[in-house]
Amino acid sequence: MKKTIFSILILLPFLAAAQKSYTLSGKLPGLKEPAKAYLVTLKNGQFEETDSVAVKGGKFQFTGSVDAPQQAIIAIKRQSHPASGRQRDDLGFFLENSKIVFVGTDSIKNATVSGSVSDKEERELDALTKPLTNAIIQLNDDFRGKPKDEAWKKASDSVVKLVATIKDIKWKFAESHLHSFMGLYTYNIHILDSKFEPAKVEPLYHRFSPELKASDLGKRTLEKIEIAKRRQTGIKATDFTQNDLNDKAFTLSSLRGKYVLVDFWASWCVPCRAENPNLVKAYQALKSKNFEVVGVSLDQGKEAWAAAVEKDGLPWIHVCDMKGWKNEVAVMYGISSVPQNLLINPEGVIIAKNLRGEDLTEKLSALIK
Repeated sequence: MKKTIFSILILLPFLAAAQKSYTLSGKLPGLKEPAKAYLVTLKNGQFEETDSVAVKGGKFQFTGSVDAPQQAIIAIKRQSHPASGRQRDDLGFFLENSKIVFVGTDSIKNATVSGSVSDKEERELDALTKPLTNAIIQLNDDFRGKPKDEAWKKASDSVVKLVATIKDIKWKFAESHLHSFMGLYTYNIHILDSKFEPAKVEPLYHRFSPELKASDLGKRTLEKIEIAKRRQTGIKATDFTQNDLNDKAFTLSSLRGKYVLVDFWASWCVPCRAENPNLVKAYQALKSKNFEVVGVSLDQGKEAWAAAVEKDGLPWIHVCDMKGWKNEVAVMYGISSVPQNLLINPEGVIIAKNLRGEDLTEKLSALIK
Protein backbone atom coordinates (compact mmCIF):
# COMPACT_ATOMS: atom_id res chain seq x y z
CA MET A 1 0.00 0.00 0.00
CA LYS A 2 2.79 2.42 0.96
CA LYS A 3 4.58 1.65 -2.31
CA THR A 4 1.40 2.44 -4.25
CA ILE A 5 0.94 5.79 -2.47
CA PHE A 6 4.58 6.68 -3.09
CA SER A 7 4.23 5.85 -6.80
CA ILE A 8 1.17 8.09 -7.08
CA LEU A 9 2.98 10.97 -5.40
CA ILE A 10 5.92 10.61 -7.79
CA LEU A 11 3.56 10.72 -10.76
CA LEU A 12 1.52 13.74 -9.63
CA PRO A 13 3.44 16.27 -11.79
CA PHE A 14 2.91 14.04 -14.81
CA LEU A 15 -0.75 13.45 -14.05
CA ALA A 16 -1.22 17.23 -13.99
CA ALA A 17 0.69 17.62 -17.22
CA ALA A 18 -1.21 14.71 -18.80
CA GLN A 19 -4.46 16.72 -18.83
CA LYS A 20 -4.94 17.60 -22.49
CA SER A 21 -6.18 21.18 -22.10
CA TYR A 22 -6.05 24.20 -19.84
CA THR A 23 -8.67 26.48 -18.38
CA LEU A 24 -7.51 29.85 -17.09
CA SER A 25 -10.03 31.59 -14.85
CA GLY A 26 -9.53 35.13 -13.61
CA LYS A 27 -11.41 36.77 -10.73
CA LEU A 28 -10.86 40.53 -10.29
CA PRO A 29 -14.01 41.75 -8.47
CA GLY A 30 -12.67 45.30 -8.09
CA LEU A 31 -12.28 45.78 -11.85
CA LYS A 32 -15.50 47.61 -12.76
CA GLU A 33 -14.55 49.40 -16.00
CA PRO A 34 -14.59 47.81 -19.47
CA ALA A 35 -11.38 45.85 -20.09
CA LYS A 36 -9.93 42.96 -22.02
CA ALA A 37 -7.66 40.14 -20.87
CA TYR A 38 -4.88 38.96 -23.15
CA LEU A 39 -3.01 35.66 -23.05
CA VAL A 40 0.57 36.05 -24.25
CA THR A 41 2.67 32.94 -24.94
CA LEU A 42 6.09 32.09 -26.35
CA LYS A 43 6.25 31.36 -30.06
CA ASN A 44 9.60 30.81 -31.75
CA GLY A 45 11.37 32.41 -28.81
CA GLN A 46 9.20 35.56 -28.74
CA PHE A 47 6.12 36.51 -26.74
CA GLU A 48 3.00 36.92 -28.88
CA GLU A 49 -0.66 37.52 -28.08
CA THR A 50 -2.36 34.14 -28.34
CA ASP A 51 -5.92 34.97 -27.29
CA SER A 52 -8.05 37.75 -25.83
CA VAL A 53 -11.42 37.94 -24.08
CA ALA A 54 -13.57 40.67 -22.55
CA VAL A 55 -13.51 40.96 -18.76
CA LYS A 56 -17.13 40.78 -17.59
CA GLY A 57 -18.10 41.36 -13.98
CA GLY A 58 -14.43 41.18 -13.06
CA LYS A 59 -14.10 37.70 -14.58
CA PHE A 60 -12.41 36.22 -17.63
CA GLN A 61 -11.61 32.76 -18.93
CA PHE A 62 -9.31 31.20 -21.51
CA THR A 63 -9.25 27.63 -22.75
CA GLY A 64 -6.76 25.85 -24.94
CA SER A 65 -3.86 23.42 -24.81
CA VAL A 66 -0.06 23.40 -24.84
CA ASP A 67 2.34 20.62 -25.71
CA ALA A 68 4.39 21.24 -22.55
CA PRO A 69 4.52 23.75 -19.69
CA GLN A 70 5.77 27.14 -20.84
CA GLN A 71 6.20 30.72 -19.75
CA ALA A 72 3.15 32.90 -20.38
CA ILE A 73 1.67 36.28 -19.44
CA ILE A 74 -1.85 37.44 -18.61
CA ALA A 75 -2.30 41.14 -19.39
CA ILE A 76 -5.27 43.38 -18.62
CA LYS A 77 -5.93 46.41 -20.84
CA ARG A 78 -8.54 48.90 -19.69
CA GLN A 79 -10.64 50.64 -22.30
CA SER A 80 -10.31 54.05 -20.61
CA HIS A 81 -6.52 54.15 -20.31
CA PRO A 82 -4.51 51.39 -22.02
CA ALA A 83 -1.37 51.17 -19.88
CA SER A 84 2.20 50.82 -21.11
CA GLY A 85 5.66 50.66 -19.61
CA ARG A 86 5.69 50.66 -15.81
CA GLN A 87 1.91 51.12 -15.70
CA ARG A 88 1.27 47.85 -17.50
CA ASP A 89 -1.00 45.45 -15.68
CA ASP A 90 0.31 41.96 -16.36
CA LEU A 91 1.46 38.82 -14.60
CA GLY A 92 3.95 36.19 -15.71
CA PHE A 93 3.29 32.54 -14.89
CA PHE A 94 3.91 29.00 -16.13
CA LEU A 95 1.11 27.76 -18.35
CA GLU A 96 0.33 24.05 -18.40
CA ASN A 97 -2.66 21.86 -19.20
CA SER A 98 -4.56 22.21 -15.93
CA LYS A 99 -7.21 24.36 -14.27
CA ILE A 100 -5.38 27.56 -13.31
CA VAL A 101 -7.05 30.29 -11.27
CA PHE A 102 -5.99 33.94 -10.88
CA VAL A 103 -7.48 35.84 -7.95
CA GLY A 104 -6.89 39.56 -7.38
CA THR A 105 -8.73 42.79 -6.63
CA ASP A 106 -8.83 45.31 -9.47
CA SER A 107 -5.62 44.29 -11.29
CA ILE A 108 -3.84 41.13 -12.40
CA LYS A 109 -0.23 42.06 -11.51
CA ASN A 110 -0.63 41.24 -7.82
CA ALA A 111 -3.01 38.32 -8.26
CA THR A 112 -2.37 34.92 -6.72
CA VAL A 113 -2.00 31.93 -9.03
CA SER A 114 -3.12 28.41 -8.22
CA GLY A 115 -3.54 25.19 -10.14
CA SER A 116 -0.26 25.14 -12.07
CA VAL A 117 2.28 22.74 -10.56
CA SER A 118 5.09 24.23 -12.63
CA ASP A 119 4.25 27.77 -11.57
CA LYS A 120 4.00 26.78 -7.89
CA GLU A 121 7.42 25.11 -7.98
CA GLU A 122 8.99 28.04 -9.84
CA ARG A 123 7.69 30.48 -7.22
CA GLU A 124 9.03 28.28 -4.43
CA LEU A 125 12.47 28.38 -6.03
CA ASP A 126 12.24 32.14 -6.57
CA ALA A 127 11.42 32.65 -2.87
CA LEU A 128 14.69 30.89 -1.99
CA THR A 129 16.90 32.88 -4.36
CA LYS A 130 15.27 36.32 -4.43
CA PRO A 131 16.84 37.62 -1.17
CA LEU A 132 20.29 36.68 -2.49
CA THR A 133 19.60 38.26 -5.88
CA ASN A 134 18.44 41.45 -4.15
CA ALA A 135 21.67 41.47 -2.10
CA ILE A 136 23.71 41.26 -5.32
CA ILE A 137 21.74 44.13 -6.86
CA GLN A 138 22.27 46.24 -3.73
CA LEU A 139 26.04 45.62 -3.72
CA ASN A 140 26.28 46.48 -7.43
CA ASP A 141 24.35 49.71 -6.83
CA ASP A 142 26.46 50.64 -3.79
CA PHE A 143 29.81 50.16 -5.54
CA ARG A 144 29.00 51.23 -9.09
CA GLY A 145 31.62 53.78 -10.20
CA LYS A 146 33.54 53.50 -6.92
CA PRO A 147 37.36 53.04 -6.85
CA LYS A 148 38.55 49.45 -6.82
CA ASP A 149 39.90 49.62 -3.27
CA GLU A 150 39.76 47.06 -0.46
CA ALA A 151 36.06 47.71 0.18
CA TRP A 152 35.28 47.22 -3.52
CA LYS A 153 37.24 43.95 -3.57
CA LYS A 154 35.40 42.71 -0.47
CA ALA A 155 32.05 43.54 -2.11
CA SER A 156 33.16 41.79 -5.31
CA ASP A 157 34.08 38.66 -3.34
CA SER A 158 30.67 38.78 -1.65
CA VAL A 159 28.93 38.89 -5.02
CA VAL A 160 30.92 35.86 -6.21
CA LYS A 161 29.89 33.94 -3.07
CA LEU A 162 26.25 34.95 -3.45
CA VAL A 163 26.21 33.83 -7.09
CA ALA A 164 27.72 30.47 -6.05
CA THR A 165 25.09 30.09 -3.32
CA ILE A 166 22.27 30.79 -5.79
CA LYS A 167 23.66 28.19 -8.17
CA ASP A 168 23.92 25.67 -5.33
CA ILE A 169 20.27 26.30 -4.39
CA LYS A 170 19.20 25.73 -8.00
CA TRP A 171 21.31 22.58 -8.23
CA LYS A 172 19.65 21.17 -5.10
CA PHE A 173 16.23 22.18 -6.43
CA ALA A 174 16.83 20.30 -9.69
CA GLU A 175 18.22 17.34 -7.76
CA SER A 176 15.10 17.16 -5.59
CA HIS A 177 12.69 17.53 -8.54
CA LEU A 178 13.86 14.73 -10.83
CA HIS A 179 10.27 13.87 -11.83
CA SER A 180 9.19 17.48 -12.35
CA PHE A 181 9.16 19.65 -15.47
CA MET A 182 10.39 22.58 -13.37
CA GLY A 183 13.30 20.50 -12.10
CA LEU A 184 14.52 19.81 -15.64
CA TYR A 185 13.70 23.36 -16.74
CA THR A 186 15.82 24.76 -13.88
CA TYR A 187 18.63 22.38 -14.80
CA ASN A 188 18.48 23.40 -18.47
CA ILE A 189 18.39 27.15 -17.86
CA HIS A 190 20.45 27.65 -14.71
CA ILE A 191 22.78 24.66 -14.32
CA LEU A 192 23.56 24.53 -18.02
CA ASP A 193 24.57 28.19 -18.02
CA SER A 194 26.82 29.87 -20.58
CA LYS A 195 30.02 28.29 -19.27
CA PHE A 196 29.02 24.97 -17.72
CA GLU A 197 31.35 21.98 -17.67
CA PRO A 198 29.61 18.93 -19.22
CA ALA A 199 31.66 16.42 -17.23
CA LYS A 200 30.46 17.97 -13.96
CA VAL A 201 26.78 18.38 -14.74
CA GLU A 202 25.88 15.57 -17.14
CA PRO A 203 25.53 12.89 -14.41
CA LEU A 204 22.62 14.84 -12.91
CA TYR A 205 20.84 14.89 -16.28
CA HIS A 206 20.82 11.08 -16.39
CA ARG A 207 19.06 10.98 -13.01
CA PHE A 208 15.92 12.66 -14.36
CA SER A 209 12.97 10.40 -15.07
CA PRO A 210 12.78 8.57 -18.43
CA GLU A 211 9.58 10.52 -19.23
CA LEU A 212 11.31 13.86 -18.78
CA LYS A 213 14.39 12.82 -20.76
CA ALA A 214 12.14 11.68 -23.60
CA SER A 215 10.28 15.03 -23.69
CA ASP A 216 11.17 17.85 -26.08
CA LEU A 217 12.81 19.70 -23.20
CA GLY A 218 14.78 16.57 -22.31
CA LYS A 219 16.01 16.16 -25.89
CA ARG A 220 17.00 19.83 -26.13
CA THR A 221 18.82 19.55 -22.82
CA LEU A 222 20.87 16.56 -23.95
CA GLU A 223 21.68 18.34 -27.22
CA LYS A 224 22.89 21.36 -25.22
CA ILE A 225 25.23 19.09 -23.23
CA GLU A 226 26.58 17.39 -26.37
CA ILE A 227 27.28 20.72 -28.07
CA ALA A 228 29.09 22.00 -24.98
CA LYS A 229 31.43 19.01 -25.15
CA ARG A 230 32.94 20.59 -28.27
CA ARG A 231 34.51 23.31 -26.12
CA GLN A 232 35.89 21.02 -23.41
CA THR A 233 39.63 21.03 -22.72
CA GLY A 234 41.34 17.92 -24.04
CA ILE A 235 38.98 17.74 -27.04
CA LYS A 236 40.09 18.33 -30.61
CA ALA A 237 38.67 21.65 -31.79
CA THR A 238 35.90 21.38 -34.37
CA ASP A 239 37.05 22.95 -37.61
CA PHE A 240 35.17 25.83 -39.24
CA THR A 241 35.28 28.14 -42.21
CA GLN A 242 33.97 31.72 -42.17
CA ASN A 243 34.62 34.90 -44.15
CA ASP A 244 37.06 37.52 -42.92
CA LEU A 245 36.87 41.33 -43.18
CA ASN A 246 37.91 41.10 -46.84
CA ASP A 247 35.12 38.60 -47.59
CA LYS A 248 37.66 35.83 -48.06
CA ALA A 249 37.07 32.39 -46.57
CA PHE A 250 39.24 31.56 -43.56
CA THR A 251 39.51 28.01 -42.17
CA LEU A 252 40.66 27.34 -38.63
CA SER A 253 42.68 24.25 -39.54
CA SER A 254 44.84 26.40 -41.83
CA LEU A 255 46.62 27.47 -38.63
CA ARG A 256 47.42 23.88 -37.56
CA GLY A 257 50.91 23.86 -36.05
CA LYS A 258 50.30 27.10 -34.13
CA TYR A 259 48.78 28.01 -30.78
CA VAL A 260 45.48 29.70 -31.61
CA LEU A 261 43.21 31.71 -29.32
CA VAL A 262 39.68 31.70 -30.76
CA ASP A 263 38.08 34.79 -29.26
CA PHE A 264 34.27 35.16 -29.33
CA TRP A 265 33.28 38.83 -29.06
CA ALA A 266 31.16 41.61 -30.61
CA SER A 267 31.46 45.35 -31.21
CA TRP A 268 28.43 45.97 -28.93
CA CYS A 269 29.82 43.88 -26.06
CA VAL A 270 31.18 46.26 -23.39
CA PRO A 271 33.16 43.61 -21.44
CA CYS A 272 34.68 42.40 -24.73
CA ARG A 273 35.86 45.87 -25.65
CA ALA A 274 37.22 46.40 -22.14
CA GLU A 275 39.24 43.17 -22.45
CA ASN A 276 40.69 44.03 -25.87
CA PRO A 277 43.68 46.04 -24.52
CA ASN A 278 44.79 42.97 -22.53
CA LEU A 279 44.50 40.80 -25.63
CA VAL A 280 46.40 43.30 -27.78
CA LYS A 281 49.20 43.35 -25.20
CA ALA A 282 49.37 39.54 -25.13
CA TYR A 283 49.29 39.30 -28.92
CA GLN A 284 52.19 41.72 -29.33
CA ALA A 285 54.22 39.79 -26.75
CA LEU A 286 53.52 36.33 -28.16
CA LYS A 287 52.92 36.68 -31.92
CA SER A 288 56.53 35.72 -32.63
CA LYS A 289 56.16 32.55 -30.53
CA ASN A 290 53.96 30.50 -32.84
CA PHE A 291 50.81 32.23 -31.53
CA GLU A 292 47.78 33.60 -33.40
CA VAL A 293 44.37 35.00 -32.51
CA VAL A 294 41.15 34.47 -34.45
CA GLY A 295 38.33 36.81 -33.50
CA VAL A 296 34.83 35.44 -34.13
CA SER A 297 32.41 38.36 -34.05
CA LEU A 298 28.73 38.03 -33.15
CA ASP A 299 27.91 41.26 -34.96
CA GLN A 300 25.07 41.61 -37.44
CA GLY A 301 26.55 44.40 -39.53
CA LYS A 302 29.96 44.73 -41.13
CA GLU A 303 30.28 48.48 -40.52
CA ALA A 304 30.14 48.27 -36.72
CA TRP A 305 32.35 45.17 -36.69
CA ALA A 306 35.05 46.74 -38.88
CA ALA A 307 34.92 50.04 -36.98
CA ALA A 308 35.48 48.26 -33.64
CA VAL A 309 38.44 46.29 -35.05
CA GLU A 310 40.02 49.52 -36.27
CA LYS A 311 39.28 51.60 -33.17
CA ASP A 312 40.57 48.95 -30.74
CA GLY A 313 43.60 48.21 -32.94
CA LEU A 314 43.09 44.47 -33.27
CA PRO A 315 45.73 43.23 -35.78
CA TRP A 316 44.79 39.55 -35.90
CA ILE A 317 42.43 37.44 -38.04
CA HIS A 318 38.74 38.34 -37.83
CA VAL A 319 35.70 36.42 -39.12
CA CYS A 320 31.94 36.94 -38.97
CA ASP A 321 28.81 35.76 -40.81
CA MET A 322 26.64 38.71 -39.71
CA LYS A 323 24.14 36.44 -37.96
CA GLY A 324 24.53 37.81 -34.44
CA TRP A 325 23.84 35.19 -31.77
CA LYS A 326 23.14 32.72 -34.56
CA ASN A 327 26.74 32.96 -35.80
CA GLU A 328 27.34 29.44 -37.07
CA VAL A 329 30.68 29.03 -35.28
CA ALA A 330 29.22 30.29 -31.99
CA VAL A 331 26.21 27.96 -32.33
CA MET A 332 28.49 25.02 -33.16
CA TYR A 333 30.47 25.60 -29.94
CA GLY A 334 27.41 26.44 -27.84
CA ILE A 335 28.50 30.01 -27.14
CA SER A 336 25.62 31.88 -25.49
CA SER A 337 27.54 34.73 -23.83
CA VAL A 338 30.57 36.84 -24.68
CA PRO A 339 33.43 37.33 -24.15
CA GLN A 340 34.60 33.73 -24.29
CA ASN A 341 37.69 32.14 -25.78
CA LEU A 342 39.35 28.79 -26.50
CA LEU A 343 43.12 28.19 -26.59
CA ILE A 344 44.06 25.49 -29.12
CA ASN A 345 47.51 23.86 -29.24
CA PRO A 346 49.53 23.09 -32.42
CA GLU A 347 47.88 19.64 -32.61
CA GLY A 348 44.42 21.23 -32.73
CA VAL A 349 43.41 20.29 -29.18
CA ILE A 350 41.69 22.72 -26.80
CA ILE A 351 44.03 23.16 -23.81
CA ALA A 352 42.42 26.12 -21.98
CA LYS A 353 39.46 28.48 -22.18
CA ASN A 354 38.14 31.81 -20.96
CA LEU A 355 41.57 33.28 -20.26
CA ARG A 356 41.38 37.02 -19.57
CA GLY A 357 42.44 39.84 -17.29
CA GLU A 358 45.40 42.13 -16.85
CA ASP A 359 47.67 39.08 -16.45
CA LEU A 360 46.49 37.49 -19.73
CA THR A 361 50.02 37.57 -21.18
CA GLU A 362 51.37 35.61 -18.21
CA LYS A 363 48.52 33.09 -18.38
CA LEU A 364 49.11 32.45 -22.07
CA SER A 365 52.90 32.35 -21.69
CA ALA A 366 52.56 29.57 -19.12
CA LEU A 367 50.61 27.46 -21.63
CA ILE A 368 52.57 28.16 -24.80
CA LYS A 369 55.63 25.91 -24.91
